[in-house]
Amino acid sequence: NPLQGYFDWQVTTLLLAYDLNDPIPGDRPELAHQRRMKVEQEVRDFSLSVVPEKYKQDPTLDWPPEVMMAITRATFERVNKILSEHLKV
Repeated sequence: NPLQGYFDWQVTTLLLAYDLNDPIPGDRPELAHQRRMKVEQEVRDFSLSVVPEKYKQDPTLDWPPEVMMAITRATFERVNKILSEHLKV
């Protein structure tokens, strides 16, 4: 599924944003797992919020570039919000 690779990119991007402010120690894999599960759900939620209903209702439809661009914008908006809320410069 080509969307899986995109989803993985979104999750990794958000994880990096969270890790900038609140790194998880390497000896705490359970915390890393919890964060990943939370971020995966977060990505699902904000991504689906920008997908037009017809694509949610019919999984056989190919998502046009406009939909992918909207998801990309939503991803970067979320990263920006995470960093502005959490990053202490």
